[in-house]
Amino acid sequence: MKRILLAAIVLIFSATASAQDQGKNPEGAYLPLLGYHEGKLLVARPGMPDERFRQSVILLVEHSEKGAFGLIVNRVVQRISLSALFSSFGINGPRDLSQVNIHYGGPVSPDSGFVLHTREHELEAMHDVGKNAAISPVDTVLRAMAQGKRPRKIVIIVGYAGWGAGQLESEMRRGDWYTAPVEQDILFGEDHSIKWSRAMERRFRVM
Repeated sequence: MKRILLAAIVLIFSATASAQDQGKNPEGAYLPLLGYHEGKLLVARPGMPDERFRQSVILLVEHSEKGAFGLIVNRVVQRISLSALFSSFGINGPRDLSQVNIHYGGPVSPDSGFVLHTREHELEAMHDVGKNAAISPVDTVLRAMAQGKRPRKIVIIVGYAGWGAGQLESEMRRGDWYTAPVEQDILFGEDHSIKWSRAMERRFRVM
């Protein structure tokens, strides 16, 4: 079984709310709401020019004047047994051959690891993203799981999507992204092939 090594890094920016602006996009009907969108989904528009993000759905964890940080939630790249995952972190966990998905979170820092999870247990270094969901470093969650504190739903993610100051806003004005509300079926659903279409159906419309 191939071992994977994930370094748990969580990048946190301070975010504040701002007034909403309107951008334009090629379709003309659905417009991305500009401003700060922490806690929402970014949905790649049809025909997204950057192939790394085509049909991607991104949980926008942080968004402020300093930049933005998000995790793609609909792209599985590998399956691995939980026992092998424990072993790769040197954790003495129970023997568990059940398979878990490893998701591609974005092109930045591919050795960084995160877990998006439900909040049955209080875990150190959690970042609340609403809808009974939080993000924690992957080793924190694995150690909790080895002690019997397994969240009901987990999404293990490597890498992330990052934008510098003003970069995401520029892409939204260009029409590359829509925004949509966070929903549990998109965050934790098993059928990843329909997450983009579901998010597209729920994208915000500016009247």
